[in-house]
Amino acid sequence: MSTTPLTSEQISELANALSSARKDVRILDGFPGPIPSTLAEAYVVQDGSIAASEQPIVGWKVGMVPPDLRDELGAERILGPVFKDVCITLTEQQSKGQAFELPVFAGGFIAIEPELVFETNQDIAPGSINTANGVEHLVKAAYAGIEIASSPVIDLNGYGPTAIASDIGNQYGVILGTSIPDWKTAIAAMETSTTINDELINTAPTDGIFNGPLSAFAFMIDCCAERGITLPAGSLCSSGAITGVHETLVGSTSTVKFGDVCTMNFTLVDNKKA
Repeated sequence: MSTTPLTSEQISELANALSSARKDVRILDGFPGPIPSTLAEAYVVQDGSIAASEQPIVGWKVGMVPPDLRDELGAERILGPVFKDVCITLTEQQSKGQAFELPVFAGGFIAIEPELVFETNQDIAPGSINTANGVEHLVKAAYAGIEIASSPVIDLNGYGPTAIASDIGNQYGVILGTSIPDWKTAIAAMETSTTINDELINTAPTDGIFNGPLSAFAFMIDCCAERGITLPAGSLCSSGAITGVHETLVGSTSTVKFGDVCTMNFTLVDNKKA
């Protein structure tokens, strides 16, 4: 991580390098420039990638900052946009176990993360919500979901939170499975599991992420407010990895289960061939 503030030229070059690698499906052997020293810088880089995209934003992914870096960066979480072309709503059959395929950057960073995905029930303008008063009333629905974490940058996560935030939060899709009825009560008694290539990787309480999934939803609202971003009604919040960030490879088969509510069976495929 650089300790010197990036110049506007460096920020522009970095945003261009990251966004063009995604657009061209071109793998990068390393992070393509100096790593931002602050999350504020990283979000300016991210803004450049957002501006370069032709896709509308349908929501945001929320990720964690490692505990040992939270004081230094002044945040517990980071934010990244979810573009329309990589947001997939499963059919009823796919939410009940019918196999499907998900594209990723073959040779780049690849991981799967089971996550609760919240949907907002109204427009949220910057500064219009005091999240300290609670945010549950802003939830239209909660879905069993998956974040596909994938980037052209090999080992992107190894470069730290500011690098991850710079590259749109290291995500390549949010998968919407079943809408969970009576979600708040349901997730309190639910477990989520991840199996990869027939090996059970982990099982964890569905509501067990740091400070609970609604804290991630509140973070999305606050972070977007600080950046002057309005959240339209229907915006999605992928609220953070429940069982962990599970690195894997093209060709791997996985099963993500949200209790008895949703079972998602999928194979990761090369996005150049998908």
